[in-house]
Formats: sequence, C-alpha cells, structure tokens
Amino acid sequence: MLQIRKILLRGAGLEDAVVQFYSGANVLAGESDTGKSFLLECINFILGADKLKHVEEAVHYTHLVVEFVNSKDETITLVRPTDGGNLMVYRVPIEDISGNGEVIAPTRKGTSKGPDVTSVLLPFAGIKEARLRKNVGGETQRFTIRTIEPLFLIDEVSVIDQHSPVTGKPGFGDTARKRAISYVLTGIDDESVAAGEKNEIVKARLKAQLELVGEMLQPLNERFALPRELNVSTDDTELDSLIGSLTDELEGLATARDEALEKSQEATRNILKADSQLLGIRELLSRYQLLDERYTSDLDRLDFISESSFYFEALQEVPCPVCDQIMAPGHSHSPDSAARPIRESAVAEAAKIHAHRTDLAAAIRDLKARQGVVEFDKMIFDFDLDVLNAELNRTLAPRLEFTTERLEQLMSRHTERETTRVERERWQSLVKRQNDINSALAESGASKKNWSGIPPKELGEFCAEIQAVLVEWAWKGTPHVQFDEKAYDIVVDGKPRQSSGKGVRAILYAAFAIGLLRYCAKNNRPHPGVIVIDSPLTSYKSKKSETVKGENGQIDAGIEAAFWKSLANTSKDIQIIVIENKEPPSEIAEEVHYQWFAGENAKADDRAGFIPTKS
Repeated sequence: MLQIRKILLRGAGLEDAVVQFYSGANVLAGESDTGKSFLLECINFILGADKLKHVEEAVHYTHLVVEFVNSKDETITLVRPTDGGNLMVYRVPIEDISGNGEVIAPTRKGTSKGPDVTSVLLPFAGIKEARLRKNVGGETQRFTIRTIEPLFLIDEVSVIDQHSPVTGKPGFGDTARKRAISYVLTGIDDESVAAGEKNEIVKARLKAQLELVGEMLQPLNERFALPRELNVSTDDTELDSLIGSLTDELEGLATARDEALEKSQEATRNILKADSQLLGIRELLSRYQLLDERYTSDLDRLDFISESSFYFEALQEVPCPVCDQIMAPGHSHSPDSAARPIRESAVAEAAKIHAHRTDLAAAIRDLKARQGVVEFDKMIFDFDLDVLNAELNRTLAPRLEFTTERLEQLMSRHTERETTRVERERWQSLVKRQNDINSALAESGASKKNWSGIPPKELGEFCAEIQAVLVEWAWKGTPHVQFDEKAYDIVVDGKPRQSSGKGVRAILYAAFAIGLLRYCAKNNRPHPGVIVIDSPLTSYKSKKSETVKGENGQIDAGIEAAFWKSLANTSKDIQIIVIENKEPPSEIAEEVHYQWFAGENAKADDRAGFIPTKS
C-alpha cells in the first residue's frame, strides 16, 4: 500500500503551495474557498485526470508535485505540468529532485504498452497487473487507478450523490468498475475470462457457414432429399455373406495353387537333377568308350609284336646291315635269345589289358544300368510336372480368375453401397448443421451471458467490516449491512443508502470507503492504501449540494462525535485524509495530523489556505 506525503504547487517566482500528510488519520478543515477541495482535484489530476480544475489563485503555478511513500519506506514523486500532458517520475523525495525524471503518460491510449501512472504507482503500492471484464461479452481491460477512483477519492459532490460508490456516475466503464470491487475484495481478477465475440461478428460467421453448408447440400439433396428404395437386389447382410464365402474360396484356391506351384517346382528341380546325372553318365560312357578303343589298339599292337617274332626266325642270311658282311653262324643270333622274351612280354601285357578291359566292360554295364534308372525317374518327373501344369492351367487358374472377378464385382457393389451410406449420413449431418445454424441465427443476440457476482464469503466479511465501522460511529441500534449487487451499493437496516438523505448518504459512503480500506489492509487485498473524503459530515451545507437530489437529512450529533473519535484510532498502516468545513474536537485534533485553513479572517499565525496569499 502507499500513502500521500506532500502535495505541492510550484511556479517561477512564486512561493510553493504545499500541504503535508502523515500516516494514519489526517484532517484538513477550514473555511469555504480556501483550496481544501482543490487538493482533492490535484490528487485526481496527478493520478491521470485529463484536466486540473481552474482556480484563479493557482493560475500562475506551472507544475503539480505529489510525493508518495509505500509500506517498504520507498519514496516516489510525480511531477506534472498544470496544463496537462505527460508526467515525470522521480524515486526520491521532493527536496532531492534534480534533472529530468522518467517520462510517463497519464493513461495508456489504444494499444500502447508504454509506462503510465498506473504502471508506476500500482506496483509501488504492491498491486499486481490485473485484467477486468469490461462487458457482458467477456472482453477484458486493464485494471487501473482510474478504475477504482470512486473507492478512495471521494469529492464533496460524489459523497452525497445517489450514485453507486463503486461505479460513480453511470458510464461505459460500469462493468469494469463492478469487476474492480470484486477484484479488490477477492484478489482474483478476470485474466482467465474467455471473451465472447460481438453479435455482428457472430451473425456474419453464421451466415457464411450457412452459405457454405447450403453449397455442400445442393448435390446431396438431389440424391437424398426425396425418399427412395435403398436396396437394389441384395441387402447388405447377404452381400457381406457372399463376399465372405468368395473370399474363403479364393483363399482356398490360392492355397491349392501355391501347393501345386511348390510341387511343380520340386518336380522341376528333380528333372534338372536327373538331366545333370544323365549328362554325367553320358560323359563317363564316352570316356569309357575311348578307353575301350585304346585297349583294342594296344592288343592289336601286342599281337603284331608277338607274330613278328615268329616271322623273324624264318628270315634268310643276308648282309649285316651294319658291317655288310654275310651273317655267319657266329654272326647270327639264336632266335630264342631275342624273340622269345619279346613274345612272352607281349603275351603278359595283353593279359593285363584283357583284365582291364573286362573291368571296363563291367563299369560300362553299371553306368548303362544307372542311366536307365535315371531316365525312368526323369520320365516320372516329367509326367508329374505335366500333370501339375495341367492342373494349374486348366483348373486352378480359371477358377482363380473367375472367383477374383466375381469378388471384385461384389466388392464394387459393396463400395457403392458404403459410399451411399456415408454420403447419406453426411447429408443428414449437414441438414442438422443447417438447422442448428438457422436456430443460432434466430437466437443470436436474444440472450446474454450470465456472469457470477462477488463471492458471498468475501462480500459478507466486507459488510461485517462496514458494520464494525458503523458501530464505532455510534450508529443507532445494531446495524445490519448488506450489499445490493444490482445497485452496487450498501443497504443498512433494510434501507438502501441511495434512498437516505444527503447527510446519511455521505456518512454511509465514508463508512463504505473506510470499511473497504480496513478489509483490504487486514486481508492483504489490492487497495492503494489511502482514501480521501471531502466533507463526509457537513456536505449538506455545501452550495454544490443543491444540485444533488434528495433531502438534506442532517446526521445525528452522536455519530459525528463518534466519527472523530474513531478517526483518532486509525492504524498507521493506512492513511485516511478527511477534508471538512467543521473543526474536530480539540482532543481529536491533537491525536491526528490536523491542519486548519482560516480563510480571509486568518490571523498572523494562521494559514489562510492552500495557495499562499500575496503579502
């Protein structure tokens, strides 16, 4: 929370006009036209009001300076030209100001995110940034000092007026100010509120949707708008059954085909194996045949050698081919010594060849026997392959082709039926959507959202705080305070505040504001921490009150005395500034921070008013 320490007007060549305030209760009393109410106007102006009220005595002052302190003993000073415009922020007391401070706007305009009085003072007072609902559609706006102005800055007209102490004069910001009192009481803002759309936008969107749905329905209406026979020849159950049986049959045929193909592949592998074996056998037979021919050739050669030895013995004596001498008996050789070994060797070698040839003949017979077996097996494999190919080509393939074609036909019919069903459901859905949009168009703007009000618990505690204030002020009997959420005002002992006389309205407005300040201080709720009330006791004597409806209704003298006594007991953690025409009792004046503006009849040691008089 924060408190006001000084309000100062400054101008070139002029004596500063300054008023100082302290923690707790402050009473500023005095004669009329001494600048008391102008002080409240200065506070309102430094907090972002557009214009400062024109006062003839203050016309030459050029700058308004207000010093604030917070609960952490930090200081901040705001300076603003009296003719309006931006402010400067200094985070030091007034006497320590030098140079240029941080420039801020009085309030943010449009979508601006720049610093302003609210963004500086609310965090300084320990109040977080918040959002408040501003209309029934759920749109939100920023929580600002201007939003809660009626709760802590109460001028001499508002205090007796018949308007709500929450909203002030009726205007476009009523919803936000009503939500502000809820935020102040609960500490919960409307950040999570989902904004609704404007009625014109809703209608435009619905019409666009209706047009789109109509375009989508046009081709479907031609098919489904009039009742037609859906079943062509077979219902869906029978069709599904046929598809199921054909699918099973197709799976069986595919299995049989796969088995036949597997057998065919096995037969082909066996045929290839037999061909390979036959090729090997033929190669061996060919080689064996060559070997047999070689054996025959060798036998013929050996036979020739054996026979030639016989003829050699019958030769006549002839000249020796070496010495050309007649080969005499001594020169000749005995036939036995040469021919016989040769003939014996030839016979022995021929015997071996005959043995090998016998073995070769046996091997050839075995190979030919093996060749016959393999050729027979190959014939069987060829026959099996022909049978399998015949089964595949003449039986399985045609059945597969026929079954597949039939299944495709049924699936095509099923797809057509399913497409028709889906499109009918889509048509029905679009028709329903069209009806819903038409209903929404008819109902758009007819009803508004109902938003929850202030939570009963916090509202009850707040009313109890107001009751405690009224008890301190010696309210007649035991006061019973309620909060009317339609008028956003209090009802005391069954009587609305706005139905009372001006004096009672003023004192009840003061009780409302002080009770709210106490409640927030006690429960650590978002409140500036200061209230300024102009003329809560004698406002009915003000000339301005003549423009306010209602009886004057002077308050009980006991309430006035109790009011002053209660004010003296104000906690130093908060600040209450009361501006009054009437002086408080002397014993009260000693216990509060009291200032008196004597006006035209001021003595030498008296202060005439807020603006120093020219000597």
